[in-house]
Amino acid sequence: MPPISDTALVASDALQQISDSAPGERGRRAAAGALVLRAVEQAADRGEAFHFVALRAEAEVAGLPRGGERSLLRRLLLVLLEGEGEVAPERLAGPLVGYACELEATRRLPEAAAALELARSVTPDDAETALHAGRVARKLGDRERALELYRAARGLDRGSGQIARLAAIGEAVVSAEPERALSRVIREALRAGDAEAAAVGMEERARVRRAAGNRRGAARDLCFAAARFTDPVDRARVAHEVADVVVAAGDPLAAREALLVALEWGDAPQREHARARLHTLARDLGDQVGARRWRSAKRPALTSMSLYRPKPVAVSAAPRLARWREALGEREATA
Repeated sequence: MPPISDTALVASDALQQISDSAPGERGRRAAAGALVLRAVEQAADRGEAFHFVALRAEAEVAGLPRGGERSLLRRLLLVLLEGEGEVAPERLAGPLVGYACELEATRRLPEAAAALELARSVTPDDAETALHAGRVARKLGDRERALELYRAARGLDRGSGQIARLAAIGEAVVSAEPERALSRVIREALRAGDAEAAAVGMEERARVRRAAGNRRGAARDLCFAAARFTDPVDRARVAHEVADVVVAAGDPLAAREALLVALEWGDAPQREHARARLHTLARDLGDQVGARRWRSAKRPALTSMSLYRPKPVAVSAAPRLARWREALGEREATA
């Protein structure tokens, strides 16, 4: 790996270029991130301008809206300032990866990729960082880079841990026959007793099947994935995906069952979005009681487009999804 100072300079330049070419809020956020990474570069290079750059970065970060991004950038600066410009790699890694994940969550993938390259130079032997970097490279459409990073993650995890299994899922997604490859790694995860990795594989296979027109197979994969995920946020995310699939198939009643799962298990934004979608669905179906029940007094953060489509399915999957919803609740009650 290149020296930390070189990688930090490259990452800082990448964010600055994005800031210069993207006016508005994204550009402002990228500029703040670029200054923080420049402070990392100055610290690693023992530059005389460290304190000046760090103070400028501190002022820029203070102007960002409250949230995870501002908090993580402040943590990075705090680590640098506490060390009086001395780089403590083991303390930089966590905030850098967290910052990259925050960028990925808001679809700022080039910025996330730059932050992860710096994180990898700080902790080159960390399998999880390589896994995150591989996922971002895959989302950016860089297949060869994604494969390189996934293989590195598997090697660092000695090919036998959960990180290795998740990396194998990523490799399967970018393989020539993703559905067959995903089926193989899902079986391996189940044999290893790794329900979480199996759920991730099923969620990815659902995307592959849906893209190929196999909506029934996609919905089945997503339902099984939700049953295996232990984090309620993951379960709610998958439930929203189930709703997307059955809506595309012309089954609004099944979509309602899936959205009730998201409403029960999700975090605040997921529940808010589920409520907005349930309101729109009830309105489109002419369900006045449902429309009154799900109507929110406040403006939703996410816009809910009309769910219903003409030509509904002859036989709804709603009863099966209702049993699935009940089974999820029973499973949690006995856990």
